Order: sequence, then structure tokens, then C-alpha cells
Amino acid sequence: MGIQKLIHVAAVLAVLATSTGQLPRILHIVRVAQLHLIHESQASKWGQAMLLPQTK
Repeated sequence: MGIQKLIHVAAVLAVLATSTGQLPRILHIVRVAQLHLIHESQASKWGQAMLLPQTK
């Protein structure tokens, strides 16, 4: 699927959501999904970093 088709599909879905009054609900769902993605990709999930030993 080309980027042009993807843009067209996204525009059609946005127009449909707006015309049915569901745009605020869809925006809320997208924001919640973004927050979940950010939370899941936090560095604390990666484990400990391997640091070089420091000489005193």
C-alpha cells in the first residue's frame, strides 16, 4: 500500500468520524494508546546499563 493510499484512507476515516460526531472519542482513544506506548517503552523496562568501571 502506497503512502498516497494510506493518506487517502486516513482522510476518509477522519471525515467519517467528524460527520458522525465520534472524533472526540477517537482522539481520546488515540491519546490513551500513545500514553500506553510511551509507558511501555520507558527505559526502566530495558534493564541495567553496562557501565565502564571508574578508577579512583
